[in-house]
Amino acid sequence: MTRTGFELQFEPISPEDSAWGAAAIVPWDTEIFGFRVAVYKPGPVSADADMVNFGAGFVSWMRAHTISLCSCVLPAADSRWSRRLSETSFHLVDCTLQVSLEPLSAAHLPEIRFPVRLATPDDHPAIEAIARQSFAHGRYHADPFFSNELADWRYLRWVQNALSGARAEDRVFVLGGPAEVMGFYHGTVEGDVSDLRLVALAPEFRKTGAGMSLYAGALRELQELGVREVISSISGANAAAINVHSRLGFRFRQPERVYHWHAEHLRLR
Repeated sequence: MTRTGFELQFEPISPEDSAWGAAAIVPWDTEIFGFRVAVYKPGPVSADADMVNFGAGFVSWMRAHTISLCSCVLPAADSRWSRRLSETSFHLVDCTLQVSLEPLSAAHLPEIRFPVRLATPDDHPAIEAIARQSFAHGRYHADPFFSNELADWRYLRWVQNALSGARAEDRVFVLGGPAEVMGFYHGTVEGDVSDLRLVALAPEFRKTGAGMSLYAGALRELQELGVREVISSISGANAAAINVHSRLGFRFRQPERVYHWHAEHLRLR
């Protein structure tokens, strides 16, 4: 299951050679962007694997499925596949880190300066406005061949989906009292694990310390819900997020590189 809630259906690039890996169409991003988006998962390359025609085979699969953009995530230390992706016209767009805080009950959370509460329907327009203008990191914003407008639209649709109530595991907290939304925190709660998905502050509240109140207040709310562990994935380019997670006691692991491949017709669409 992906973090968007969609189950991906992977298909081998080459039925004859598992070393070529597999790919799946990503329905969430495909629906948002209006063109087909896929994700590629490399296969186990053995010493006798035939990779000579991999590039042509990969492009053939993408064309056959009318894919405009394909992503791939590799462990940061995987130089073999990194080189092969570069030879297949993938380009590096981001580096990510997995973070976790466990046990949440023992976390030393700072005092908060502003109230944090669950979002209400009256808060939705303000949350959507913040989502539309507050994100600058992530693989789509970092991709020089991709439109920032579409990247912003993706975050807006993401938070709209979280606010819709379609999934019981979604939680959206806001910073500020009634009729005041300074920022929001979206995560999921499944059992005793919470996956932090999106955090954003309104532009006028950045560099005021409000961000720490948002994180700390939301984590206190999760403590009350019995959450044992909080996990997330953050961009290695987002220094502010790294600093906040570090101050709150999160541990960092699993550095990964994120690559994008574009069909020739998709350039800053």
